[in-house]
Amino acid sequence: MNEAVVCDIVNSITMRIFRWGTRAMDMKDMIKNNNIDWNKDMVKKLKHFPIVLHSNQWKKGTGLHYHPGLEFHMTHEGTGTMVVGKQIVLQSPRSVLVFRGMVPHQMISRSSYKRSVVSINFGDEDTGMLPSLHQLIEFAWIPNDSCLNFSLTPKQFLRMEEMVKELRHELMARGTGWEQVVLAQVLQMSVFLQRMLVEPEQVTALSSQPSGRKSDLVQQCSDFVCGNLGEDLSLKTVARRFAVSEAYLTRSFTKEMGISFYQYVLLQRVAEGKRLLREVPDVSISDIAYMIGFPSSSHFSRHFKLLTEETPSVYRQKMIDT
Repeated sequence: MNEAVVCDIVNSITMRIFRWGTRAMDMKDMIKNNNIDWNKDMVKKLKHFPIVLHSNQWKKGTGLHYHPGLEFHMTHEGTGTMVVGKQIVLQSPRSVLVFRGMVPHQMISRSSYKRSVVSINFGDEDTGMLPSLHQLIEFAWIPNDSCLNFSLTPKQFLRMEEMVKELRHELMARGTGWEQVVLAQVLQMSVFLQRMLVEPEQVTALSSQPSGRKSDLVQQCSDFVCGNLGEDLSLKTVARRFAVSEAYLTRSFTKEMGISFYQYVLLQRVAEGKRLLREVPDVSISDIAYMIGFPSSSHFSRHFKLLTEETPSVYRQKMIDT
């Protein structure tokens, strides 16, 4: 998997949903028709045992990928932008995301950040390694196509770190009854987070849209941007179109998306540029730049390299070679 900082903020799945309104399309069919990595390594680990932990791991972003089960994603140090389906969420220390692994997701970070990830997949497991305790762990509170975003207090995050540390110890030591202990620890972690949904006073800032829904303004602007990448998408133009002030639009975007309106447009354009570089190899890089709203190929190349650490031509050749 390419560990370079990449920029598929809104992948071609999202682009098709926005443009054609195909909201009823099955997630598996959408994934099948797009170039998104199936995390084979995670699948292998989850088959061995349905709970996998990567603790205190330093990463510099991930590629767009998906896998079975669920994920608890904790950020210890550093910052980045997490993309889960159509959500774009700024991550900082003490952030915790909860989402389903089958929703395509990706972490984008200009520098390394420290994370812990708990992946869980009970699914159709029938290996004899699962005590009946796992039946007590209920995940209906997790959205099917988006994520929950928690910003914990120092005390709450310390407790989460302690639970991760205890989980890591059991998974490594594998003493008598370790399977039952691990399941109990995951149950405890799940309930700890679930309570924050029904007792919001316990969390500093649970995402203002717990269901993953954006306000009408931000949703409509997002849709408009995705369907008109080749047009003038300046803050002034879009604010005028939706009859709001520029300050209000950028403030709303930053609050709900975790990035500024300008950054969102830029990331959308580069993401669409990647799709076109993959899927229409006969179209020149200059033409692609103009198609997605960049004033020149050099402007496109500069931003593309800043976000992906490679030029459009290098990226296209890599796609051809693979």
